[in-house]
Amino acid sequence: MTHPSHHYFDDPAMTRLMGMVTALAGEVFVLKAQNRRLTVALEDAGSLDPETLSAAGDSPDLAIWMEQERDAFAAALMAPLTEPDMAQAAHDRIFGTGTIGDKVAHATGKSRATGKGDAI
Repeated sequence: MTHPSHHYFDDPAMTRLMGMVTALAGEVFVLKAQNRRLTVALEDAGSLDPETLSAAGDSPDLAIWMEQERDAFAAALMAPLTEPDMAQAAHDRIFGTGTIGDKVAHATGKSRATGKGDAI
């Protein structure tokens, strides 16, 4: 996140930390929603009871899967700190190079520097 348009705090590390928190919050919401949908669907179908759900937590296959997922999740969560330019790379991949301000100036025909209609 070396690009100035991605710095929301004086300390770039705080911006990266905020990116981690935001990403984590998004993941939590998605997982809660998916978990609830699955639980409701299985309960409505009569396929799920609390004892079965509890017993599934003791599965050796689940333990292996959880360990692998934990490692992948930890790497993804720490990426904004270990790969600080990932946000800029993602932005450029999605929107092309340049800042959001440059795109606004181009779309409106106004220069960011002068606010007048002299943008390229």
